[in-house]
Amino acid sequence: MSDEFDLDADDGRDPMQDSGAHEARAAGEHADTEARGPYYPNAYRFFADFLAPAYRRKTIDHPAMRWCPSWFLHPEARARVDALWRAWEYLRLDPATGMSVWWKDHADHHMSRLLSPDGTFKDCTPDHRQVHPLPSITIPTELLALHTADSPVSPT
Repeated sequence: MSDEFDLDADDGRDPMQDSGAHEARAAGEHADTEARGPYYPNAYRFFADFLAPAYRRKTIDHPAMRWCPSWFLHPEARARVDALWRAWEYLRLDPATGMSVWWKDHADHHMSRLLSPDGTFKDCTPDHRQVHPLPSITIPTELLALHTADSPVSPT
């Protein structure tokens, strides 16, 4: 067996063959994610146990790909890995196309942005150098306080 996925490590669960997948397939619907809870407790464990071993790329001395081993110190990287984890937790319960959708619509999308030579880690150095946030003048307090969905600056 390849060393890429050691199914006997940790608790022996195979994230691709979750115990609820059979019941969901039999019922013809998604399993209840809230009742079952997440497979990984957080995005950091998801990265360490699944994403990093699964998404192997040559990033050292490779100009077409940029990665920072201190990725979790970069707010954008944290947000993207968190989004990947949340989407994975939801889509893993779809026994038909869930993982295909996750790879196509989520992993490939976010990882291409993270690994891009002009992306998240563009100005980061091998010993990690935090880059500055996007420049902005001070946002008026009334804009920061908006909570309505019909607001013109609402992200929805």
